[in-house]
Amino acid sequence: MNKDLLHTDSLDDVMPPQPIQPAGGDLSDPAYRGLDGFYRFEARLALAMRVILFCAILALGLLMAAQVFMRYVISSPFLGIEELAPMLALWVYFIGMAYCTRERDHIEGGVLTLLTHNRDILLSVRLFGTLVCLVTVAVFAWYAWDFAAYNLSLNRKSTYMRLPKYIWDFSMIAGFALMIFYLALQLLLEARALLTGRGND
Repeated sequence: MNKDLLHTDSLDDVMPPQPIQPAGGDLSDPAYRGLDGFYRFEARLALAMRVILFCAILALGLLMAAQVFMRYVISSPFLGIEELAPMLALWVYFIGMAYCTRERDHIEGGVLTLLTHNRDILLSVRLFGTLVCLVTVAVFAWYAWDFAAYNLSLNRKSTYMRLPKYIWDFSMIAGFALMIFYLALQLLLEARALLTGRGND
């Protein structure tokens, strides 16, 4: 619901406070104050994620087209594509998961806003939810690292292309590490907004 769309300014008491984004939000908001230099670094990180996503998605599409051409037109399929496609898909999935966390674009229920518009209650519940997500992702990251370290110790390679298996595994580690980074940032911003009583207005 948008106040401009409804042509009214009387919805201030109806519109609940919006969730704080870890990045990509309005840097003039008091919750982000003093973090300008940090966000210049973060902008480069976000650009790197977008480049990885673009290249991996483009390569995945070209691989699928090449596989169809080789299998059905010239009847000479290349089995290495069956290994490369899941690898690229994993990089798209895990970097995309981190980028979604950066933008706070994941699905949220927002049921609590039907019960209360109290800023402190909403921020407290969101802060708790962010903490739970951070701990959960940290546990998954630990298991991902354990799995990658196991494959690294065995020096496992793929069947056809003979590529090191850690290329697949590091997609999980990179995705979870970036997710932890953005969830920790979100936790910091929500805590600042709650403790100072400023931001997220």
